Amino acid sequence: MIQGRFRREAALLLDLMSDEKWAFFEPFVTTRGPHSGRRPRDRRRVLDGVFWIARTGAQWRDLPNFFGKWSSVYRQFRRWTLSGLRHLLLEVLNAPKGVGVTLRMIDSPLIRAHHCAAGARGARALRGGFSTKIHLRTNGAGRPVAVDIVPGQASDDTGALSLLDADGPQPKVFPVDRGYDAVEIRAVMEARGVTPIIPMRRCRKVQFPIDGHVYALRNRIERCFNKLRNWRRPATRKDKTADSDLGFVLIAAVRIWIRIFVNRT
Repeated sequence: MIQGRFRREAALLLDLMSDEKWAFFEPFVTTRGPHSGRRPRDRRRVLDGVFWIARTGAQWRDLPNFFGKWSSVYRQFRRWTLSGLRHLLLEVLNAPKGVGVTLRMIDSPLIRAHHCAAGARGARALRGGFSTKIHLRTNGAGRPVAVDIVPGQASDDTGALSLLDADGPQPKVFPVDRGYDAVEIRAVMEARGVTPIIPMRRCRKVQFPIDGHVYALRNRIERCFNKLRNWRRPATRKDKTADSDLGFVLIAAVRIWIRIFVNRT
């Protein structure tokens, strides 16, 4: 009884997962894999610690003792990240067919890097200088489908091609902004039977009209980015390596989905 009361009080202070949300995550975080490492004593508490870091944007050393030793939580986060767990969770959440299947959207805001993100070396370092672009693909309801990150100086069409190959139902319409107006992107979409709704660049001599009503639906992906920015860790890019930074972006994307998924099931 004391433990139950303590958890309820801690849940209010630290915004812990509910039992319904943990029921979704439990089968994935308890399965052994090539990067599983030593089993933590309380996987639920460790996962809550990772969510706390993602939400607050705090340094790992500032993790409250309630979640366990910060270094142990960090190592488990790295194991889950390298195992591809976040990608798997996003694929599972997008598996059921429903709203927004025939419509997909892509956008890529610029994220300024925090000074503590400097200093990484090797192939996993985030080659984005002082900024990074988060390329996000959502369904018609504005819910995340796939995520990728590229250096901030890269053009928008660099990350778009990888998101066009994301798993899931093939859309019929793809409204994106003017930054994706490239011959290669249009050719890939049209080859797959997808109608691109892309405003023409002003430098083009020939301008083709677009369906303004369909293009207006892009406000849904903008609202999705607003929700992602509520997660301070990915919104401020404090991680030195690309896989950790992408891992936190995927965490935020999964948490956007999970409330809808729990209520739906």
